[in-house]
Amino acid sequence: MDMQTERLKETYNPEGSALRNLQLRMLEILKSVDAICKKHDIPYWLSSGTLLGAIRHGGFIPWDDDIDIELLREDYLKLLDILPKELPEEYVLQTTDTDSGYVYLYAKVRDTNSYIEEKCVFNKHFEYKGAFIDIFPLEPTYKIFSKIASVCYNRMCLGVVEKSKTGQAFRFNYNLLTKIVFPLLRFISPSFNKGMIHYTYGVGFLNEEKKLEEIFPLCKLSFEGHEFNAPKDCDAYLKRLYGNDYMKIPDNIENHIADTNIKIW
Repeated sequence: MDMQTERLKETYNPEGSALRNLQLRMLEILKSVDAICKKHDIPYWLSSGTLLGAIRHGGFIPWDDDIDIELLREDYLKLLDILPKELPEEYVLQTTDTDSGYVYLYAKVRDTNSYIEEKCVFNKHFEYKGAFIDIFPLEPTYKIFSKIASVCYNRMCLGVVEKSKTGQAFRFNYNLLTKIVFPLLRFISPSFNKGMIHYTYGVGFLNEEKKLEEIFPLCKLSFEGHEFNAPKDCDAYLKRLYGNDYMKIPDNIENHIADTNIKIW
């Protein structure tokens, strides 16, 4: 660990702090998901800030409070079928199918022996609110179609949640989009796709384009002293997301710190 990372850890996530305890709990979730993926030959990889932390700090970005992994949509669907059967009993898969208050089109694996109070209107109706890792599905899409899908989902589904608890209106719009509109976009997208993959329809993050040749074949990368899957070309991946100077510590660290209430037991 370099001196700069040591100083940042002393400031933001020293051993024994609430944030550090949360990070270590999330690390345990990741290790369990990694073991299941290895058992069933499901390729996933560290992504976004988690990958950046692995490269820049050898683990968590000191002020980070989540873990992100990605995988292709067909592998994602396979993993969602397996996780409820094989996760340790203290963990639970969170999707719109397993939690009636959940509203996102990507999954989380939650720890049931912790609690995070997140300052977001969408989270207040969740049944499960423990420490988590995010699992994002990616697929070949056409960027304009992804934008249309995200606008529709934000207005028709998340817009309903902003006004009231999830219920019939959310579920009707959710089914309309995920069972009719998005499959139609998925059917016609190959005719327009330019070799890029994006988050699956409705997830958003439209600027996070990836190339398959930058991801596969996967490599191994150390994160908090453990090896996990990572993209083949981490440098190209991170430059695409964060720019050429991704190794530079941001000047406005305080703006990246989430306002959360953390309880671990």
